[in-house]
Amino acid sequence: MHDTESNSGKMDLSRRTFLGVAASVAGGGWRAQAQGGGELEELRVPLGTPRSRVVQISAEEVVNGAIVHRSLLQEMLGKLLITVTGRPTEAAAWRSLLKPDDVIGLKFNRSGQGAIGTTNALADVLVGSIVRSGWQPEQIVCMEVPDHVQRRNGTAPPWSGFSEERSVFASGSDQLASVLDQVTALISVPFLKTHNIAGLTCSLKNLSHAMVKHPARFHRDGCSPFVGDIVALPAIRDKLRLCIVDAMRVVFDGGPTATTTTVSDEGVLLASLDPVAVDAIALEVLNDIRRRRGLAIVAEDAAHVPYLRAAHEAGVGIAVAHGIEHIVTSP
Repeated sequence: MHDTESNSGKMDLSRRTFLGVAASVAGGGWRAQAQGGGELEELRVPLGTPRSRVVQISAEEVVNGAIVHRSLLQEMLGKLLITVTGRPTEAAAWRSLLKPDDVIGLKFNRSGQGAIGTTNALADVLVGSIVRSGWQPEQIVCMEVPDHVQRRNGTAPPWSGFSEERSVFASGSDQLASVLDQVTALISVPFLKTHNIAGLTCSLKNLSHAMVKHPARFHRDGCSPFVGDIVALPAIRDKLRLCIVDAMRVVFDGGPTATTTTVSDEGVLLASLDPVAVDAIALEVLNDIRRRRGLAIVAEDAAHVPYLRAAHEAGVGIAVAHGIEHIVTSP
């Protein structure tokens, strides 16, 4: 299968009328709305801004329920890294993203691991890839993985607790996770799930609400603008090197809770250096799954997801299609 750029020739999005309820996640009660129920302003990309690359690689056979075809997953990850960075080899890709002395934080998502079942395999493959490329296991910190995965791979245990001082961001303040002082580089490795408050949860929310002491304080208004504002903090954004979305099995409904009846085998990985862009493409993946199942889409596009819109407006990344280079490929 040849690589394709699915939106390489798209023009700027026209203004769209957003009438009341744009989308509903069944069983969750989430709604995307414009202020006053009127027309949303078009999101713009500053002149001269390069498009953010998002790579989507698919292989249905990589999963069968919670059983993961690890050698195929390793092949998928290698091609994903080469394509997203434009480097000739997997090792060269990591060298373009990481420094030799980095302490690398792999931020997984504990919520839903049991029902989804892909974390252990992806953690093993990711750590193996980084180690083969020249880093030591002791330089890698796996966050929110089972203890036996950490022991098996010989990675460093993550620091627990939170900083004593509060960090101030545009829409609030809170204490940040101590692990942010331990690591010098971050890789976000989220699941893709619907979310009854935010609409969806993916790379951005994997970094925002898990890294503050009081996440419940930042869920109102669709978690907007809190998600983007927290990720924009230098302690997070300046360390973020890559986002790899585990969409091998997707929570397509009723999320963020994962159940055996709401998880779909999709065999997809997404990668980008831009956490907003990768969430925007993840929304498209999620909408496609829901359409196939006869369910309402989550939202028309990323501009209609409050936290994604706010993150784009805050300059955290790109949320509009004409600002994203979306490459679809296979192993």
